[in-house]
Amino acid sequence: MTSGTLLKSLLDIAGLSQKSFADSIFTSPSKLSKLINGNILLSQKEASNFSEQAARILANKIYEPNCCFKLKDLFPFIIDFSSRNELYEFLLTAFSYTIILDLETADESLSDRTIRNLHYSGTKPCKYMFCIICSDYLTRERLSEYEFFTSLPRYSDKYIECFDHIMPLIPTGKFKISMQQFFYLQRKPAAGFRYRDGFARRIFQEEEYSDLYFWQLDFESSNHFFMLKNQFILLFNEYVGGTPQVTLIRNRAQLNHYTAFVESAMQKASRRSFCQENVADFLNHKADRDEEVRNKMRVISQLAHVRDSTEFPDPLQFFNSILKDGAAFYITSDALADFLFSRSISGQLLKIEDLSPVNRIKHVRNFYKYLDQHKNKQINIIDSHIFSVVIICQGSNSLICLINIPRNNLKYHILQTQSIADEMAEWAKLSAVDSFQFIKTLMRQIRDQ
Repeated sequence: MTSGTLLKSLLDIAGLSQKSFADSIFTSPSKLSKLINGNILLSQKEASNFSEQAARILANKIYEPNCCFKLKDLFPFIIDFSSRNELYEFLLTAFSYTIILDLETADESLSDRTIRNLHYSGTKPCKYMFCIICSDYLTRERLSEYEFFTSLPRYSDKYIECFDHIMPLIPTGKFKISMQQFFYLQRKPAAGFRYRDGFARRIFQEEEYSDLYFWQLDFESSNHFFMLKNQFILLFNEYVGGTPQVTLIRNRAQLNHYTAFVESAMQKASRRSFCQENVADFLNHKADRDEEVRNKMRVISQLAHVRDSTEFPDPLQFFNSILKDGAAFYITSDALADFLFSRSISGQLLKIEDLSPVNRIKHVRNFYKYLDQHKNKQINIIDSHIFSVVIICQGSNSLICLINIPRNNLKYHILQTQSIADEMAEWAKLSAVDSFQFIKTLMRQIRDQ
């Protein structure tokens, strides 16, 4: 991203002509055109004045509630701006960043081994730069795959404020993104430790645009990294007093060093996320501290091996296994509706060929009868367009199972129970779905069709 391409894109979003913008910053249209086309560079003084003027004018034109959606093609990672001033600050930071990139490009003495690091401090600048840098690299020349690796505790603890209000507005399937998230599950939470609100929802959201995997590993350093392989590293740490700082690293030698470090860490890490293709070894592992959640995964995994509707499990047997030891079961409303009204789940994921609506109704009716007979409050339907099942166990670990139809994949995430249990109970409460009536209505609707 150059300052010229950034300005041109923002002018288009704001509906401003180059002439009217040039007049508003007291420059000539020809000079502005040269700036947009990269034919001139601004001096340090000019750059500061230009950035402030441009950010102010464009923020005034663009800002309105939910204006982040106007900017999604330019900034796939964006802030849910709460004010015109916040948008101004964000655009000012973006212009300052792109002007630095322009100067680096013009400096023939620089190479990928001599390029300097950039430093930012404070909650807002760190938040802004995370969005700007990630968006910059996503909107450059398209890569075949974007491989992200991070030890940054984005879901909990001290960096919660840095990631509040960040909205990934990335269309499903636009980029091939993988996200390897390292964190330390064995640590006892320190005093004041907290999980980010909506942990499960964040995972649902992230899985829509990326292939997310959690890995258990202890990083002794107080620094945390966020790396796009072979492209950049964001190194996060804290000043005395807790002020966050982020350093952007693009130097080739440092990138190679971190890549080697991550590859070594991957060899030592314990996988906490699985897809159907790599879950067999975990399911066949001897009993250990994960046995409770492993048993739940075995029950769900067996569904993916069903090839004929006659092999579909009996609801009594299925739920007795799932709810054993006081577990709670949550399924999303749209997953149930899709099973009845579409063949996405039955045909693509479960591999059941030609499962007729009559047979789909039969299997859901068995679920309905089970609910009617047992009146089990451990079974909940939550409102979400994501196809997912969540099982909250009584032990230390619980399970999120995501059904990804576009990738034709069943994904499992093993997470600490305390990180999602309260959220799921509250989600069910807010959804206020009467499971019995919901399924009854679905069956009536499909019969009417």
